[in-house]
Amino acid sequence: MKILIADDELAARYAMSRVLRQEGRELLEAADGDDALRQIRQSAPDLVFLDLQMEPGDGLTVLAELQHDGPPQMPEIIVVTANDSMHAAIECIRRGAADYLTKPYDVDHLRAIARRSEERVLLQRRVAELEHRVDSSAGFGRIRGISQPMQRLFALIDRAARTTLPVLIHGESGTGKEMVAQELHARSARAARPFIAVNTAAIATSLVESELFGHVRGAFTGADRARDGVFRQADGGTLFLDEIGDMPATVQTRLLRVLQEGVVQPVGSETGVPVDVRVISATHQDLQQAITDRLFRQDLYFRLRGIELRIPPLRNRQEDILLLAAQFLGPERRLSRDATTALLQHAWPGNVRELQHMMQSAAALADDEIISVRELGLSPITPAAASPDFLQYLDLPLTEARERLVNDFERSAIKHALQLESGNVSAAARRLGIHRQSLQQKIKALEIRP
Repeated sequence: MKILIADDELAARYAMSRVLRQEGRELLEAADGDDALRQIRQSAPDLVFLDLQMEPGDGLTVLAELQHDGPPQMPEIIVVTANDSMHAAIECIRRGAADYLTKPYDVDHLRAIARRSEERVLLQRRVAELEHRVDSSAGFGRIRGISQPMQRLFALIDRAARTTLPVLIHGESGTGKEMVAQELHARSARAARPFIAVNTAAIATSLVESELFGHVRGAFTGADRARDGVFRQADGGTLFLDEIGDMPATVQTRLLRVLQEGVVQPVGSETGVPVDVRVISATHQDLQQAITDRLFRQDLYFRLRGIELRIPPLRNRQEDILLLAAQFLGPERRLSRDATTALLQHAWPGNVRELQHMMQSAAALADDEIISVRELGLSPITPAAASPDFLQYLDLPLTEARERLVNDFERSAIKHALQLESGNVSAAARRLGIHRQSLQQKIKALEIRP
């Protein structure tokens, strides 16, 4: 990893170099803005700490030049300034800076910035390697993923596919629950038989029973002919019931009876029809809470959860974000540095589906092979830095404004790190680049519940 320190004070460059120096990093120095521009274009650093007050070529001039005529792969730029002004920081970010440091800066904060940038660089390099060689660990059938959570999920799918037990899949919207169900079917002994998928939340309440269990002719108004339900259509194979948590209570009772007895009774019929179906169900809801709220039958839950699989949300599998983005973009498009940073910082509420739509839209609308952050429709500013409204601080005394802003930012950053590390304080401290004891003190001071 290459880090460029651009400052016209030798002592400042020396002090920052001592903090950042470690194995695996190459530290470069520039004594003015002109030298910084030359080294950015020639040496292609990954991260630049750019002092605003330099002659010739101050930091704002360097940012403006890079915006106008920068290299294809822009480095991440952190502005360093003794000017403790919010307006200056906002102007720097507007011109392309990712963050800013005020002198005297916090050493832990400096290390954390370098560590986060290093993680993004390593992710980019890993994905670039995957694009140029076939890696069996990157794919599992039609599902792609190199992250540890996905590798664990692949192993569980493989084992679950060998059984005949029902499977309950948990996952947020857009994580690919149906793809997991299809992979379970494809790897099972029922692969040659039908795979039928139905979204129970998308069926009108009055038609759910008919859709699932079928009906005889004349069973209700409009039933001019008999119809097999999805259970009979999937006979011998697999039936995937998506959004099972939205199923009406009356249908839950009949579904439980089918799972217990292996017999389907069509609407309007007094006789049952035997079926041999493996049921895979999925939900984005908390079924335990639904049971507490008396919205979902506990006995049905236990019948469906022969094996439980949980698909991790995209925000918890950062290694996969760039891999999937490259797959959705295709070989003729690639992401710029600022676009890569924005993708890794995005919260992905719509998960893989959101990423796919974003990449396909950007590829269709882009004029160049390089996809920029503007074409993605994302902000290059980190969510934690972008969330506060700066205006609420501007009417306060400067010292109080700075303290409140720093506390708000640290609270957001720590919560985000704890969420990514499932509440593990030691792992979150490593992610933030600070000591565990320091993180524990900040958690207590900021009143954060891990």
